[in-house]
Amino acid sequence: MKKVVIGIALLISGIILNSFLIQTAMQYLPHMTAWSTNYPSKLFFLIFAGMSKFTDGADGLGLAVPFVFGTILVIMGFIILIVEYFKKDK
Repeated sequence: MKKVVIGIALLISGIILNSFLIQTAMQYLPHMTAWSTNYPSKLFFLIFAGMSKFTDGADGLGLAVPFVFGTILVIMGFIILIVEYFKKDK
């Protein structure tokens, strides 16, 4: 039961972290003047591109590290919950 609570806590904290990061990028999205076409979308560019990296004035928010950390939390929490679900009780 303790591992289930840990899995739920990791899953929810990762979801909350990533949703706040996506919300931050979505609020900044209408104010973008330029973006690099090396990225598949403007939202992906905002999250993963760093500041002052491009010559055309396109700046991302540089949120890659917290976004990846939140994704790892979600994956770890999900794996813990799946393992505990299929675990045989003795």
